[in-house]
Amino acid sequence: MSNNIDDVIKASSIEQLQTLIRTAEEAIEHKKVDEIEATRNEWLAKASQLGMQPEEILQYSGRRRKSTGKAKYRNPSNPEQTWTGHGKKPGWLKQAVESGANQESFRIPE
Repeated sequence: MSNNIDDVIKASSIEQLQTLIRTAEEAIEHKKVDEIEATRNEWLAKASQLGMQPEEILQYSGRRRKSTGKAKYRNPSNPEQTWTGHGKKPGWLKQAVESGANQESFRIPE
C-alpha cells in the first residue's frame, strides 16, 4: 500500500500535493475535534459516576501520603531533598556515600 501512495505522490504536481496537504490537515483537525468530544463525554460520565465535576478530577492530587517522619538527612546541593533514614536510601545520598562521603556529614542537626 505504501508503494502505491509513494507512486501517487511522485506522479502528483506541486499543486496537487499542496491540495493533498490541505485536505489532510483539515481531516486531522476534524478527527481531533471528534476525539476531544468523545473524551469530554467520557470524562463527564465518569465525573458524574464519582459525584464530581470534571474540573475537580483535573485538580485532584491523589491520596495523601502519610508522613514518614522527620527528615534526618539533607542534600547540601539541593536542600529540598531530604531523607528520614527509613526506607530506601535516596540516590543523591547513595551516590555521595559511594563516592567516599560520610553519610553522617549529611545529618540535619537536631
